[in-house]
Amino acid sequence: MDHKSRGYPIRVGLFYGQEPSGHSSAARAIADFFPAPVIEPVFLNLSEIYPNLGSLVAKAYLEMLNKTPALWDYVYDNDLVALAAKGLKTAVLPYYSKKLAEVLRKKNLSAMVATHAFTAMLLAKRETQGGARQTPLFAVLTDFYAHVYWPAKGVDLYFSPGRTADTGLRTNGVAQESIIHTGIPVRKEFLLQEDPRQKRKELGLSPNLFTVLIAGGSKGLGDIPLAVKTLKPFLGRMQMIVMCGENKKLSGGLEKKFGGTRHLRIVGSFTDYPADNYKAADIVISKAGGVTIAESMALNKPMVLFSPYPGQENRNTRFLTKNRLAEFAEDPAQLSAIVDKFLHNPGALSPLRANIAAAAKPHAASDIAARITERLLPGRNKRV
Repeated sequence: MDHKSRGYPIRVGLFYGQEPSGHSSAARAIADFFPAPVIEPVFLNLSEIYPNLGSLVAKAYLEMLNKTPALWDYVYDNDLVALAAKGLKTAVLPYYSKKLAEVLRKKNLSAMVATHAFTAMLLAKRETQGGARQTPLFAVLTDFYAHVYWPAKGVDLYFSPGRTADTGLRTNGVAQESIIHTGIPVRKEFLLQEDPRQKRKELGLSPNLFTVLIAGGSKGLGDIPLAVKTLKPFLGRMQMIVMCGENKKLSGGLEKKFGGTRHLRIVGSFTDYPADNYKAADIVISKAGGVTIAESMALNKPMVLFSPYPGQENRNTRFLTKNRLAEFAEDPAQLSAIVDKFLHNPGALSPLRANIAAAAKPHAASDIAARITERLLPGRNKRV
C-alpha cells in the first residue's frame, strides 16, 4: 500500500494534563500500539495549547492535596461544584477556543485522544471553521470511577475500565453505546512477566529475599517516608525498592535519613521504564493511582494501598478492596501487620494473585489503539 498517496500517516493527537504523569504514560501506552505506517501519534499537554494553564491546574491540584485534602475530596465529585465548573467553562472557553482551533489546524490532526478529564472537557468544546466536521475525540479513563467532570457531549467514544466507571459516565449523560470496556492502558514493558528472582539478580539485589516496592507514581507522592520508616525494622527479612519519581525533595530526604541502609534501594530519579523494579517485587505498596494499579495488575503483583489521596484514589481503594484485589493499610500499624503476614506466609498472596489474574486487562492499550485505528481508516465506519 502507498501510504503517502492515500493520506497516511493519519495524525492523532494524544492530550494529557502534564508530563510526566499517569495520564501521559497512558497516552504513550496507546501510542505504542498504533500501526506505525498508518497512525502517527502527536503528544500534546495542556501547556502547549494554553501556556501557564496546564502548570496552573497541576499546581493548584497538588497544593490542594497537600494542604487541604478534605477540600479536594469535596470538590472531586460534587454535583454543585461541577455545575459551577460547567458554567465557568461556558464563560471562559470561548476565550480559548480560537487558540485551540489554531493548534489543531497547525498539527493537522485527524483525531484526538484525551486521557485526562479536564483536557477532555476543553477539547469537547472545540470549535470548527467554516462548518467543517469536528475532529473526532476519544476519551480514556485512568481510574476505576468516572467523576462528574467527564463531559457527556463532544466525545465520540469512551474507553472505560469497567462497569463501575460506566455508571458514572451514564450519570453524566453519556450513552452506553458510546462506552467500550478496555481497562486502563499500560506500556508494553508491563506485558511481559519475568521471574522475580532473576530480575532481582539483574538489578543487583538479593535474589532470594522477599522484595517490597514502594511507588509514588511519576511525582513521588504519598507518605513514602512514613512507609519506609514503618518497614525499616523488617529489612534483612526482606528488601525494599523505593521509587521517588521526579520528586527530588523526597529522594534527597530519604538519602539523608536512610542512605546506605542495607537492603534498601532508593531510586532517586524519574525513569521512563520502571517495569524492571515492578518485576523484581513480590508486593507493591502505593497510594492507589489508577495507572500504578493497572501496571501492578498487568504484572500480577499484589498491592498494599497506603496513604491514598482523597478523591479518585480513595475511590480506587474502595474498588480494589471491595473486589479483593488489594489490601488496604489505614495506618502504619496496619501496614506493618500486613507486610509481616506476607513475610511469615508468602502463600497468603496466592488468593490475591488469583483475583488479580482474573480481573487484569493488560492489553487495554492495544485494544484502544485497535478501536481508534479501525474508526479512522477510510471506508470503515465513517460516522465516528
